[in-house]
Amino acid sequence: MTDYSSGYPATDPTGHVVRPTASPGLMLSGRYRLEALLASSHNITTWRANDNVLSRPVLMHLLTPDDDRMGWVLNAARRAATINDARFLRVLDALEATGQEPWSFVVSEFAVGDSLETLLSNSGPLTSEQASSIVAQMATALAPMHARGMFHLRINPSAVIVTVNGNVKIVGFLIDAALRPKPGEDELNWADQELIDCYDLARLLYSLTTARWPVPPDEPQRNYWGLPPAPLRLERSGALSGEQLWASPHEINPAISPALSTVIMAALRPRLGLVGPGLHSANDIADSLEGLYDPLEAEESLEALMRVNHQLGTPSATPAVQTGWLSGSSDSTAPTLSMAKVEAEPAVIAEPAPTEVPRWSPPATSSASAPPAAVTPQAPGRPTPVAAPPRLKPKKTQTAALGRKAIVLLIAFVLLALIVLQIRGCTSGTDPHAAGGADAETIQPAVIVSAFDFDPAADGGDNNENSDQASFAADGDPATAWRTLTYLNNPAFGGLKPGAGIVYDLGEPVSVASVRVLLDNEPAAVQLMVPIENDASAASPPMTTVSEWEVIASDSAAAAEVVLKPDQPVTTRWLMVYFTSLPSIGGNQYRSGIAETYINQ
Repeated sequence: MTDYSSGYPATDPTGHVVRPTASPGLMLSGRYRLEALLASSHNITTWRANDNVLSRPVLMHLLTPDDDRMGWVLNAARRAATINDARFLRVLDALEATGQEPWSFVVSEFAVGDSLETLLSNSGPLTSEQASSIVAQMATALAPMHARGMFHLRINPSAVIVTVNGNVKIVGFLIDAALRPKPGEDELNWADQELIDCYDLARLLYSLTTARWPVPPDEPQRNYWGLPPAPLRLERSGALSGEQLWASPHEINPAISPALSTVIMAALRPRLGLVGPGLHSANDIADSLEGLYDPLEAEESLEALMRVNHQLGTPSATPAVQTGWLSGSSDSTAPTLSMAKVEAEPAVIAEPAPTEVPRWSPPATSSASAPPAAVTPQAPGRPTPVAAPPRLKPKKTQTAALGRKAIVLLIAFVLLALIVLQIRGCTSGTDPHAAGGADAETIQPAVIVSAFDFDPAADGGDNNENSDQASFAADGDPATAWRTLTYLNNPAFGGLKPGAGIVYDLGEPVSVASVRVLLDNEPAAVQLMVPIENDASAASPPMTTVSEWEVIASDSAAAAEVVLKPDQPVTTRWLMVYFTSLPSIGGNQYRSGIAETYINQ
């Protein structure tokens, strides 16, 4: 074993630096011993290594010291290291080559299992429940990442591992895109990146149910990820004018339910600009798959499948595997599949020989074979539309419900107030509205000039807690809302920061008696705050840290409508409603927000 942690750099007789060859046994950073080369592509070598300090296997990507991608890779590694969702392979370490370190590298968790590419190659398509479970878990994991502006951009069958226990692991989040950048990708906006991830989730789900890869008609119709191309339904000249490009999964594989098939086709449409109902976000995909499978049964089925593949023995029933795809099917529409295995890059139990594995579809300039014929004959012209996907009916949003509730409560309040005033007027013989009346109480709403989010970097934020929605917190319409980002595992903003909120500009110093807030989700812990240095002439509020603000009212379990009232009126131009704990939205995820704000003087 060679350890260069203290003796590098070495030089040859001419004075040139000699870098040690990356080979089994090489020790890096004094703790990581390379054991087996898994893949080599784009001047990156991927290794299974051993962390000698913690005695555990790890996955390592090695780059040369002069590789100009390393800055992007380190930045991606730092962002990925903040993710604590167990469905992502964790980033454990990263180091840039220095005088004492011959290689730059990124270290990730190593998962023992099989990539989806390997599963499809060995077993053919998965069952509806298995495929739905895998992609639903991925979509649920990606949704909060998308809300934070973080995207995978490289989802494919080699980027997902199913462990021997049947758990799903997403490989290379942020890291793969940094290691293998595409021209112009750094200029993509938020919406474009989200569309890419959702489209790739849909293509993955299509491949899991058909063992075919949906290749667009303007790209070479050849094998990708070891899968033959999906049958095209439209001619290339009119491909983008129809509702779908490819045969529906249940046409290729009759074992797939039509309901799941419609979800898949709806998820494929938006990125390609096709007409028809579409799924536009990871949340849309997760919601549409909900109810199409039983989570417990799907997990048990995947575990049983993995035990069979790894000859571990099944604890109970035989896994649900569509064996007809391996031995031939009596259905005339079932394609004949090549089971030639294409080795995958991720950390899997097998150790393939180095190979150049495609991480995305190649450019259209390559030669193309003729597209396969459609599975079912069709009349010329527009294809028969597929049914709209399930769970796509417009939902009554919580903010809209809060808006209606607020209106009803307001009307009831006004009627009750009028009755009380009439009774008081009759019993006292005086006009309750007369100036100076002992029972008169005037509530004058303050004008909110503007509202913006508060998420300072010094507190662990990134100055963007859905900034584009901030105005919705005080736009006079309870049907719109500013929402926090979605956080995992911990209602206290995932344990990442003390909180986040909305700052209101009242335009001038105003005496604030109380603030009524309509919440997007409850119960939440909220605080009403003003600047500690409450300078009436200050042209801007303190935005560096929440420590520059003081609490004047709070509610640790605020309901859908909460009134925050200080002990005595406070004169200020700047006011903040600050969340310190968020309510659950299910799936160990937490989020709230503000639908409307009313400030009373």
